[in-house]
Amino acid sequence: MLRPRSGLIALGLLVASTGCVGSPSGETSQGLAPLPIGRPMYQVDAQHTGRSPYIGPRQPLLLRTFDTSMVDVPDPVTGSSDIQSSAAIAPDGTAYIGLHSGTLFALRDPVSAGNQLAARWSFHPPGGSSWHATPAIGRDGTVYVGFSTNSGTPDAQGTLFALQAPITGIEPRVLWSVDLGPGRQTSSPTIGPDGTIYAMGGLGRLSAIAPDGHVQWSAQTGPVLKASPGLGQDGTVYIPSMNGKLYAVAPPTEAPKRTGTVRWTFRFAEFPGKGQPLVSHSPPAGADGIGSGASPTIGPDGAIYVGANNSNFYAISPDGHLEWLFEAEREIAGIWSTAALSADNTTLYFGANKGGIYALNRVNGSLEWQYRIVGSIYSSPALDATGTLYTGSTVGHVLALDSANGHLVFDYYAQAPIWTAPALRPDGSIVIADRNGRVMLLGEG
Repeated sequence: MLRPRSGLIALGLLVASTGCVGSPSGETSQGLAPLPIGRPMYQVDAQHTGRSPYIGPRQPLLLRTFDTSMVDVPDPVTGSSDIQSSAAIAPDGTAYIGLHSGTLFALRDPVSAGNQLAARWSFHPPGGSSWHATPAIGRDGTVYVGFSTNSGTPDAQGTLFALQAPITGIEPRVLWSVDLGPGRQTSSPTIGPDGTIYAMGGLGRLSAIAPDGHVQWSAQTGPVLKASPGLGQDGTVYIPSMNGKLYAVAPPTEAPKRTGTVRWTFRFAEFPGKGQPLVSHSPPAGADGIGSGASPTIGPDGAIYVGANNSNFYAISPDGHLEWLFEAEREIAGIWSTAALSADNTTLYFGANKGGIYALNRVNGSLEWQYRIVGSIYSSPALDATGTLYTGSTVGHVLALDSANGHLVFDYYAQAPIWTAPALRPDGSIVIADRNGRVMLLGEG
């Protein structure tokens, strides 16, 4: 439950409504699934293309903020003001975003004029820590979000909750919860075209869950940190792991089987490139030089595109063979950014720990352009309907680039590190959060 701190801002608590996540008329080019309304999951769709049907700002103005450090939350964990969860956006513009303390906020514009986003409701399971996980929104407005309990201990356990916005009050209704298995839950759920929710446990259990909470099937992969499952058009699920493998998992084809099949694994270390991988002698999680915390992007031909900690970006065929690799500038924990795919499916865009933002030819992996920055990029890029690319940097800048040539459109200084991916609302404004716990709404100035 939200409790405004004495002497600090009071939050507007608004009656919630749900909306259907539908599709605009028409489909994306070359057969990919229709673009959704809002931003119903991490990187917009189940293929993680990052493509929004909305037009974002070109002259940014800070319209509103929400400062989570000014809100008391029950049972907070260390780093409670930190935000590494990107926002999911409902059709009505409501933004759902998780806090490191283990609290999910539903934020919207205030009823009256003001420069603060208002909290419709919040959710905090006992002992929960969301850390990286971005929520997902079903077509009926149900919000799916994963949390960990006993995070940071050997007893860490992941749970996926299905939440329904309250008609009155500030606490959502829990429709159901599903055990995701042992390990810290940091992966964002992905929703398939039939409504199936694909969710990962920290130690690699993949669960395919029906909208009513029934676990349809599961499969065991490798330990996951941050990466979200990607869904191929044929139903294959792709999961990068911190053990240095990309897993391709097929659902069971015969009833009553409830175990998926690992069709193949791709080992990043077998294709190190020409550069010498950097390995820390005492690496933090994710800095081992072989695993991947990035999520896979799926192309129209079924190819899988993903970056790895060894600073290589890989193109992998649907049958698990290397098509090409691109060597970004070497750094520990090299690529955590999930690539966005241009509307014409010709170009991939991602950020890296070193070297800034890269644009690669999707067919052969050649470098089309590179935009260098001070600092690193862990944020995954968003593409608006005009092809403008938006991303954030670890030194506190929100950048917009012309994706055709890499020219700077704007550089907005947010004053604090940004790891979250930008999320476009239907009105064209951008929701993005920094690691000091501030959620920002940027619109056209």
